[in-house]
Amino acid sequence: MSRRPSRKFPLLRLPRLALIEVIKCWNPIEIYLFSRVSRKTKEISKLVKIPCLKLGLTVYNCYEVNLGYPASCMSKHWYFRLYPGLRNYERYKNERYLDIYSKNAGKSVGKLIDHCLEIFGCEFRTMRAFIYPIMKSSNLEVFMNWINKHEKLSKIPYLSAFCLKEGNQFDLNWFMHNLKKDIGVLDLAQYYYETERSMKVRGSEIMLKVNGKVDDLRFQSREKFVDLDHLIRMDCVYLRGGETSLTNRDLNVFMKNWKEMKTNERIKFYSFDAKENLDWRVILEGLDGEIRDVRTVRREYKSPWNKTQIYKVNGGVDVTRTDGKVATIGMAFHMIFGNEPLSREMIRDYQSLIVGQNIDGQEMDINFVHDEEYKLTAEVRKAFFVMVK
Repeated sequence: MSRRPSRKFPLLRLPRLALIEVIKCWNPIEIYLFSRVSRKTKEISKLVKIPCLKLGLTVYNCYEVNLGYPASCMSKHWYFRLYPGLRNYERYKNERYLDIYSKNAGKSVGKLIDHCLEIFGCEFRTMRAFIYPIMKSSNLEVFMNWINKHEKLSKIPYLSAFCLKEGNQFDLNWFMHNLKKDIGVLDLAQYYYETERSMKVRGSEIMLKVNGKVDDLRFQSREKFVDLDHLIRMDCVYLRGGETSLTNRDLNVFMKNWKEMKTNERIKFYSFDAKENLDWRVILEGLDGEIRDVRTVRREYKSPWNKTQIYKVNGGVDVTRTDGKVATIGMAFHMIFGNEPLSREMIRDYQSLIVGQNIDGQEMDINFVHDEEYKLTAEVRKAFFVMVK
């Protein structure tokens, strides 16, 4: 009686080139699983090149590692999800997801990322954190230890951190406090950290802290997380945000340090709200700033966040650093877009607040328009910017 032929396909007996062609038809999850079989399969998997593949990590109720192509549709992304413990989470029955359960998920995710970076030769591109209470600090400590000591990951290119609901701020603050890496773009949404109300409740419990340098800081919240110490320590190139804890005296100290080349030499463009109405007598004290005429001086700056957008700064105060580099500081209301003309009301407020002169309508050039909708609100009085070309 003849032997029944085996239904198993002898994959590893194929010639090397033929095997590589087969693997090219697989998705990243299938290639990853194949690479874990043995050292031989790992080396073979490394021969399959997937161009433009990027790796991202999301930390929430699990560690989710994403492999895919930026700016592409969801069908071009694959997800590895490592859950802490052995709880019976709902499984996604989809070929683009691989659910993994581990008692030490913080350690396992580090191994997974290292393995993917090695076999795919991809770039660690993004990290998002909106941590659930289920992610215990003991689990996160192992992960933080791995990422902080990772020599090849000297900087996190993009980090987004926020809270999905009130009550999770403390967990996220702990995460940011223990992350000791420089960051390319740090995007902080409205509810990412402790609010002033919860500060009073929690007392001395940990607040948000950014340890490394940040190239580009973005935050929209009204909570005043940025103070002078943070501003100096982060040494941002670009900063765009909402309210801060910075006083007029803080802005004066900050600009003096920049002028004397003590701190923040990398600055290109900052825009944020101070804690109080801007008082230019305090801000400009000892800076030897040159106040430019708002009616005749207009300079253009390209937006670092939108390459097609041009900021047009009318007037402003020029502060010259000891090496000759010039920073222009001012208030947001005399920075415009497009070619709209200056209003008489804007010129009046600029002369009053920054120059310290009061002028009436009789002294206005007839070429400047009257704007009935213009209002110098409390928010506008706090809006500060500094630009360095």
